[in-house]
Amino acid sequence: MNEELGEIKASYGVWFRRRSKFPPSRVWRAISNADEVSRWMTYPARIDLRPGGEYFVDFSRTDEGALDGIISHLEPGRRLLFVWGTSTVEWVLEPDGTGTKYLFAHHGQYPRPIADEEGLAAGWHSWLDDLDYVIEHGTASPDAQRHDRWLALKPSYRSSIESVISLDVPARS
Repeated sequence: MNEELGEIKASYGVWFRRRSKFPPSRVWRAISNADEVSRWMTYPARIDLRPGGEYFVDFSRTDEGALDGIISHLEPGRRLLFVWGTSTVEWVLEPDGTGTKYLFAHHGQYPRPIADEEGLAAGWHSWLDDLDYVIEHGTASPDAQRHDRWLALKPSYRSSIESVISLDVPARS
């Protein structure tokens, strides 16, 4: 019998509960149609909307690789869940009067040995801020505005992450 104990690692998640002024059918289209995802995330996307289909966003222009996901659960108009590496990304939409209440969650993210770990949460926050703007105007807010918002959010997320997990690298300013 091998007496070596297994290694236990902490992971974290980020959850957003938001409301859109648009109906669930419109929000659903914005998160499940590749052209629409490309608009609010501002990166090229491919989506094969079926269980086992791809949910891909290409971040290569920023040297961040890709969000190369596989759809694992689909309830059209209501719930979308995809696996991204060792984590999952989930959307749950509910009608709220003439609008939509939604939950966005990124579960099981393992801390990476990088100085900007908080950038992941700040990035999702920025993109979700842009979601209604893109639905209404057809285009994302200006790059500089989105980047400034991301930078402004990072310190708060750094504090939140550090309260949950230990990061072994200093934050970049």
